[in-house]
Amino acid sequence: MSKVTFSIIPLIVIILLSVFFFLSPRFFASEAAGSGGALQEVLVKRFTNIGDLIAHATFVEDAIIMEEVANLNEIIDRFRRDESEFTYIHFTDKKNKIVASSDSNIIGKIYDSTLLKSGSSVVVEKKGVFEGGFSIKIGNTVVGALYFGAKPKITASNLTTSSNPIVLGVGIVLGIIVFFIMFSTQRNLEAKIIDNINKRQEEVFSPKIESLRKEQERVQREVDGLNDKTAKVKKDLQKLDSDYKARKKEIESSPVMQSIDKLKETEAELLDRLKKLKEEEQRLSKETILLTQKREEVRSALEAEKKEESTLHEKLDLIKRKILHLETPKK
Repeated sequence: MSKVTFSIIPLIVIILLSVFFFLSPRFFASEAAGSGGALQEVLVKRFTNIGDLIAHATFVEDAIIMEEVANLNEIIDRFRRDESEFTYIHFTDKKNKIVASSDSNIIGKIYDSTLLKSGSSVVVEKKGVFEGGFSIKIGNTVVGALYFGAKPKITASNLTTSSNPIVLGVGIVLGIIVFFIMFSTQRNLEAKIIDNINKRQEEVFSPKIESLRKEQERVQREVDGLNDKTAKVKKDLQKLDSDYKARKKEIESSPVMQSIDKLKETEAELLDRLKKLKEEEQRLSKETILLTQKREEVRSALEAEKKEESTLHEKLDLIKRKILHLETPKK
């Protein structure tokens, strides 16, 4: 690659990028005016889904029926921690008295709101704040209500479509400057790169070569030491072998060996009987293990049935309490 070609390439790239950024607002930007209605509709749908999810949850219905204020407050705390857009959350009973709220000062007061007059799930927007009201029902019976207010962080924005000529001018000037810099530095660049590569190779590989040479010398010393130990062990083995053969001849010629042969035969018979007894013992052990497993399976099945029976009793008691609470009017 010639010096001129090497210098022209970055010049062309910079000019093309400058033209791209100069013309990009005309191709990619779009007006956001007039999109407020669509954005509001999306936010209303989102907050409606969230309100229905909370109001129709079984644990919320149970908390309202059983007057479990602590559980309702925990639901409020967790929900406000996860959804920072919500400014307030209130739970009311069927008489619209606030039983749990993000504002502890209004608990016990009657909440004055007309949201639920137009339906059981309502979300309206007032001055940038979305207010929602949702009925909490058991079947067709209203047992309470959920009210909340939310201030969304999503806002519509307008993007400019005008091109800035300064971007194009700066790009062309920068490209010319880079062209002259690359042209002037191209003269000795290749020689410097080669020298730099050679130096780096020497710096990288010289310590590795020296380290490998030292490692080879250390391994060679260890190999020599192992060879000396092996030769010594071989001599000891030869001496032990000769002693063993002499001792064996001496023992075989003695009358004691005959008695030993008879003892070996008796030992073989005893070992055979012992082997049969071990096989019988293993068979009995396997049968014992199988019986133990069957007993544990039966016990596990009984415990599972007891747990299922207990769970069914608990569910039946909860249903009875709900029915009794719904049938008995509060005083």
